[in-house]
Amino acid sequence: MRYIPLVLSCLLLAGHHFRGGEPGLIGLWLTVPCALFLKRRWADKAVQLVMFAGAFEWALTVNTIVGVRQMVGLPYLRLTLILGGISLLTAASGLLLETAGRKRRLPEREPVAPGLGAFLLAALLMVAVQLNMEPAGLLAERFLPAAGWWEAFLLAMYAGWLSDRLSAPRQIRKIRPKVWLLFSAIFFSQLLLGLAGFEKLLMTGELHLPVPALIAAGPLYRGGGLFMAILFSASVLLVGPAWCSWLCYIGAWDDRAARSLKRPLTLPRWRPGIRLVILVLVLGTAFLLGRMGVGALTAGYLAAGFGLVGVGVMVVWSRRTGHMTHCTAYCPMGWVATRLAKVSPWRLRISSSCTDCGACTPACRYDALYPDDVQRRIPGEACTLCGDCLSNCPTSSIEYRFPGLGAEKARTLFLVLVTAMHAAWIGVARL
Repeated sequence: MRYIPLVLSCLLLAGHHFRGGEPGLIGLWLTVPCALFLKRRWADKAVQLVMFAGAFEWALTVNTIVGVRQMVGLPYLRLTLILGGISLLTAASGLLLETAGRKRRLPEREPVAPGLGAFLLAALLMVAVQLNMEPAGLLAERFLPAAGWWEAFLLAMYAGWLSDRLSAPRQIRKIRPKVWLLFSAIFFSQLLLGLAGFEKLLMTGELHLPVPALIAAGPLYRGGGLFMAILFSASVLLVGPAWCSWLCYIGAWDDRAARSLKRPLTLPRWRPGIRLVILVLVLGTAFLLGRMGVGALTAGYLAAGFGLVGVGVMVVWSRRTGHMTHCTAYCPMGWVATRLAKVSPWRLRISSSCTDCGACTPACRYDALYPDDVQRRIPGEACTLCGDCLSNCPTSSIEYRFPGLGAEKARTLFLVLVTAMHAAWIGVARL
């Protein structure tokens, strides 16, 4: 019985948007009650917030209709009372989830902050995109009016679910590679379908190659076009080098190739120097090509060749070494991310409780946890804060650090940020 008001409220809102010709919002309100099947406290809180938003929609509707009726001299009191009552019912239907009967069906001592925090942050990011981007930044909006709101809700729920699952450190290594590969699959599926003729799956403007090095090299060649560079820099400032382990659209391939070997081998110590040399060559070449007036077709072939060599590095060296050699020895943006991340407040540190057992070393595919790194209690420079090592540490000695926060709160905040960005990037990351 406690769910009937919520379902009724969602049906009334769906009918309201059906009358308004907004099929995407019809789908949203028909989907909201399904979130209760998750049976998690954070999901109930998220549904409550969405129902408050629904109540606000009714309040806006009352205000609009009353204004119109006042202008034409028609009565509006009865209408105000009816729609005002529906608005109150909508808000109250969410509050009914706070009853003891509902709470008995949910896990005890379940942390609410990770799931709800990620849901809210992802929703805020995508609402900003939905309201401000023209043409539509959220893909569903291009196919169905007002469906961007539906997509934002679904991706925000996904962010909440993912952050909630990762709140247990032992789950990070198991889940992160899978959702990262999902992110990459969605990105490249949209690209291939877009190139095949479904142009709505692409962003507007000129098509750029999906080569991470072009984030920096592209603007140097063109003399402008800083969107991806700004997005990359902002992401690194927010979550440090986790761009390379959560948000890069091609890094998941390298991760998959490296995992073909169960225990990673040792890479040569000159590896960081090679990546710096590649960075200088790539940026220098891009700048010279632009200043010399070399055509976009020639520059495109060179960039495509660089990207294909990177794929070859994954297939050959990452599979042989068990390390992500493309990301740690070839990709220039990996070097930029780890250096720019020095400005970010996020760090990964090994506490004094470490017993030097070495269990974390085989978990790291970024060449950052050799025995000497563990003894120094600081991961190597290639660390991307992926968190896989937390799953292997038997003494829970590896911790996320953030100024002013304890280890557990720092881990929670980091995962909220990175999962929300991961979910939002699924919605907006297109070429």
